[in-house]
Amino acid sequence: MEIREITIDDIDYPEHLKLIEDPPKRLYYIGDISLIKYPLIGIVGTRRCSQYGRWAAFEIAKKVAECGISVVSGMAEGIDSSSHWGCLEMNIPTVAVFGTGVDVCFPTSNQKLYKRILEDGLVLSEYMPGSWGMKKNFPERNRIISGLSKCVIVVEGLPKSGSMITARLAVEQGRDLFAVPGNISQPCSLGVNKLIADGAYPILDIDKVPELLGIGKTKKMRQIENLSDDEKLVLAQVIEDPGANAELIAFRTGFDIPKATVLLSALELKSLIFSQGQRYYPEK
Repeated sequence: MEIREITIDDIDYPEHLKLIEDPPKRLYYIGDISLIKYPLIGIVGTRRCSQYGRWAAFEIAKKVAECGISVVSGMAEGIDSSSHWGCLEMNIPTVAVFGTGVDVCFPTSNQKLYKRILEDGLVLSEYMPGSWGMKKNFPERNRIISGLSKCVIVVEGLPKSGSMITARLAVEQGRDLFAVPGNISQPCSLGVNKLIADGAYPILDIDKVPELLGIGKTKKMRQIENLSDDEKLVLAQVIEDPGANAELIAFRTGFDIPKATVLLSALELKSLIFSQGQRYYPEK
């Protein structure tokens, strides 16, 4: 279990995290750091959740994962854990942000989840390896969860709780905020229902989660799925290195130049890439 670190000056440090107020200068991690290259979907909520809350978090995470997008949460008991498990149910890796060192499983009751996340996911923290969680760490780490997220979904939470801190941070960071309506007789519904009253988008239909979050499969995504393996390889290279020419793409993919040129032309005809002179760029 190798612990590595990434600093804010590293090329792989995500730009969307740099833009938040007080971004972490250094992150320690175990697992696949490439998972934070693109925004994730944050799902958070109370530890002392209802069965309804567990179900909602699990099913929403599954819908997110069906779109090939990872969920980020805090691996706490309750809503966080259910969100991670829902993502993993669809064989999509998930990201856990710790308020302890990455080598300290907290809570200890989540050992099974911790080990499962480490198989192909990512655990990260701004705190030194070996650090035990201080009370202030957990609200602090919430800015990282929201900062890594395209949007944040809150599933149950008291008005004064870590979940509401994450919700506030998400709004301050310019992230869209969603909440799952709760039973008005349950204390853990007070926070989310107030978020909705204050303007958070309500999640009213599990099946419409991808559409609501703007992560459903678009025509372009379905088009990419139907590409040949060779076309996908070339497209991936153009996305990874915008402005590359046919010779460079041929070298990096292992194709000869004529074949690479034919594949580039096919992708251009499908409006997935465009050329300027002899250089190729992905379409937005």
